[in-house]
Amino acid sequence: MVLSPIVAALLIGAVHFFGERIDEYTGRFNIFFVSFSAGVTLAYFFTALIPETIKYNTFGIENFTPLVGLSIFYALEEVVYHEDKNFGEIKYHFKEIHTAFVGLYHVAIGMILPFLYESSVQQYYLFLIPVLIHTAVNSLAMKEMHEEMLESIPLQVLISLSTVMGVLVAASLNISHSFSYSLLGVLGGSFMYIVIHDSLNPHTQRPLGFVAGMTLFLLIFVLA
Repeated sequence: MVLSPIVAALLIGAVHFFGERIDEYTGRFNIFFVSFSAGVTLAYFFTALIPETIKYNTFGIENFTPLVGLSIFYALEEVVYHEDKNFGEIKYHFKEIHTAFVGLYHVAIGMILPFLYESSVQQYYLFLIPVLIHTAVNSLAMKEMHEEMLESIPLQVLISLSTVMGVLVAASLNISHSFSYSLLGVLGGSFMYIVIHDSLNPHTQRPLGFVAGMTLFLLIFVLA
């Protein structure tokens, strides 16, 4: 029962670990792929994730957990950028926080994979699609990690295996459905912030990639 989530977690880890090499091959199309990932993620958020979290909401406030996920990312960035430091120090400090947070983020993704696989195979694969894309091309990619980490193969391997760790944590604990759906909502909200922050800039992105990503996900959603 845990085998498929572990395979998925290893796939996510491989995409993360080889992210720099992937970027080398796709660099000239990077603007398209970032826009494409935004289209996929927004389509997933509105067609699959929000209806699922509303259905199993336990807080009495609709879309509370996605709002929490979006707010966490925003608050972290605001705290760092409002420190009284020059831009170089801010960027260095932010990458330290970013590296630690991405590790925790992938642990959380790993924790949700077994739950989704047991609850709904359809939701499991729909969730996996934007996760893989974000891991490859957005600010969760390996190339955005702290410079010192990028020089250490053991640290890269450790971060890349964080999703597998999350699967193993979930398999060893009896995590409730309400907590799992709350975690899914928080992850969905973080997806939204990353899309808004990284991908929805009309001056740097292109509508073709966005429309292509959205259309592809909607086709997968309808046919699944």
